Order: sequence, then C-alpha cells, then structure tokens
Amino acid sequence: AGKISFSFFPIMSSTGKPGASLRVWRDYFSKANIFGADIDSRILFEEDRIKTFQVDQTNISSIKNMWSEININNFDIIVDDGLHTHDAAITFFLNSFNKLRKNGIYIIEDVHFIYLNELKNSLINYNPEVVILKNDYVNNHPVNDNNLIIIRKT
Repeated sequence: AGKISFSFFPIMSSTGKPGASLRVWRDYFSKANIFGADIDSRILFEEDRIKTFQVDQTNISSIKNMWSEININNFDIIVDDGLHTHDAAITFFLNSFNKLRKNGIYIIEDVHFIYLNELKNSLINYNPEVVILKNDYVNNHPVNDNNLIIIRKT
C-alpha cells in the first residue's frame, strides 16, 4: 500500500537548493507522495511524487486553502519545519493535525529552548513528547534550537 506523507518544509533555506529536503524524504520513503509548502511562491515546484504549495503558516485561511487543494485526510507523517515560532507552530498544528490518520505522527522541528515549554504546554492535550537532539556550540555560540516535539495521533 502506498503511504502518503506530508512535509511542511521551507522548500529552500538561505544556503540550500530548492526542494532538497523534500527529495530526501521522497527517496527515503520510496512509495510515498511528498507534499511541501513555503511562503515564497518563486521556489515552488512539482516533480515525481513531490508537489508544493504556497502557504503562510501564520494564516488560517492560507493553511485551509492548501489542505483544500491537497484534498487528502490520511497522512502518515506531517513535519513542521517552517517559521520556528510558537504562534506559527500552534496555528499550523491546530489546522493540520486532523489531516493525520490514526497513529500518524506530527513532528515540529527546530524548537528553540526559549519557547519549548510554552509550546509543549500549549499542546498538552495531545500528549506531546519532547526530544532534545543537541545542545552544543557552533563557533562559540550555543545551539539551542535543535529540539523536536512529536505527537502521535491516537
């Protein structure tokens, strides 16, 4: 059975190639359809098993319009690697979590320590799991934003 995954990634970082992270997911999950989203319409693309959409993660109407275009309600995985703010993460979660199938996994990436507990507490009714991936230094500056919040839909 072909599983369907959704990745809300910024399609391109300031130093990256457009769609690189989406292609990694597509190659790893060889039977999955990958959907990506970014606010920058200039870097949207479509290719084998990847389709991207323009969305503003802080705008409920924009999120709902994206889901209406996708028209799928049983995702295995949703990954939010978007704006990296509490408000953006909550807005996207509250308007996307219902798109997961039972036992589907929702991941919020790169959560900074500054709002980690606040975000966890905002999602407490969904039994969030916090994962600290790394707390290290790069060029003598602390790296404090490499944390995940993982929620399984029950």
